[in-house]
Amino acid sequence: MMKFLTSTTKYLLKNSQQLPFRRSISALYITGDKAKNNYAPLQPYMDFEGTFKDLAPLEESIKARKMQINLDEMRVKYTKYLGMQKQIKEVEAEREVLTKKLKELNKTGAANSVETEQLKKTGVNLRNKLKSLKTQKYPIEEDFVHAFLNLPNTLHPQCPHSNVEKLLYRSQTPRCEEQKPTHLANKDLIHFINNDRYYMFGELAEFDVFSMQALTNYFVTKGGFMQMSNPDFVRLVLLEASATPLESYHLVKEEDLISEVNRAYLTGGATFEGFLGAFARLVVYPTALPLPCVAAGRSYVKVPSNSSQIENLFTATQSNAVQTFVATQTADDAQKQMETILNLAVDFYKELGVHFRVVYADASALTNAECLRANIEIFSPAEQRYICVGSVSNYSDYVSKRIMFCIREKTGYAFPHLVGGNVLHTTRLIALLMENGVNLEDCKLLGDVNSEASAGSAALNEFKDLFK
Repeated sequence: MMKFLTSTTKYLLKNSQQLPFRRSISALYITGDKAKNNYAPLQPYMDFEGTFKDLAPLEESIKARKMQINLDEMRVKYTKYLGMQKQIKEVEAEREVLTKKLKELNKTGAANSVETEQLKKTGVNLRNKLKSLKTQKYPIEEDFVHAFLNLPNTLHPQCPHSNVEKLLYRSQTPRCEEQKPTHLANKDLIHFINNDRYYMFGELAEFDVFSMQALTNYFVTKGGFMQMSNPDFVRLVLLEASATPLESYHLVKEEDLISEVNRAYLTGGATFEGFLGAFARLVVYPTALPLPCVAAGRSYVKVPSNSSQIENLFTATQSNAVQTFVATQTADDAQKQMETILNLAVDFYKELGVHFRVVYADASALTNAECLRANIEIFSPAEQRYICVGSVSNYSDYVSKRIMFCIREKTGYAFPHLVGGNVLHTTRLIALLMENGVNLEDCKLLGDVNSEASAGSAALNEFKDLFK
């Protein structure tokens, strides 16, 4: 089964471009002059006034993330954009007044009078002026809105910055300080070619699938999550909505290209972006929240290249994974759900008998959409550093606004706060367990149906033995 999955992945990656697609226009926001040739599947909600009213949290976020964004220049663009909008509205108001006058003259029988002809000429001039103003506005609008969409989310109060990680949990299992050989030394179990091609055999191949299925089942049975099956491909508009760096995924070479702008990317079903298509332009009632979901499947996230980093299972593009996704009504609910996901994940990793920790990542390591992220890390004796095997992120209402995922309330509409994360990367976990000398066959997997059935059968037999 592993060979089949790897061969399928090899074909998919072969038909994907390695370089990100360079775009002159955005798939998330298309101006009127480009709308004739490009369809805009989403119209994001953008609160210009609210954003520029209080820039202090945004300035702090930009500084903590070490981003090069000048808010003074952004404000100038906004002022210029508002100026063009004002001029267009004034001309439209003049045309509306003119149209009313012409209708009144037609009613009085003065349709061919000198005044009527003069008004018609004025109407033509106003129409041409409006057309000219809109033509001038499009590049100004595009420049401002695209810059606005590149603004990051404001940070959560608990998010650390200044290159500091905040420790949340450390397991009681002692850390292996001894330098150990790399996991790739096990040639009989791992055949690693490059980040896109590798093969696992025997117990590794079995653990790769069983661990993913077990954790998914644990979230469903213990946490009450709803299991979903997501597509492996995601359109560019959803990647832009989630502010995902395009270099993280492979661009697909489509034979029947639907849109030159809204291209498809190979992400895998067990990714945050894989959930977004199901929730875009969705309206729910408050009673439907919280909405906890989980998906098991493939993840094709490319690890950023580093000259000092050796390619191995820690940097592999493809992996089996478990992805969580929860929609909540408020920020407090989102934080509670984040803690719930982390607690379930910690329970799972505790049973593996390996040292691990949970830390809040520094603000500079977050994507634009994240306001807080907790990483689950296991220590690598071979590389003498912690490796992330899972994470949970808080996106507040940043992404829901951009995909128009709404809550219908009595007084209007609100946007849900989203929490989610890839709580398990099986390839990294397997590599780390091997380096730490853990026997995969002895690992207890919470949620494993076979183990639970065996335990239930053993308990039943022990009960029967009492009456012998």
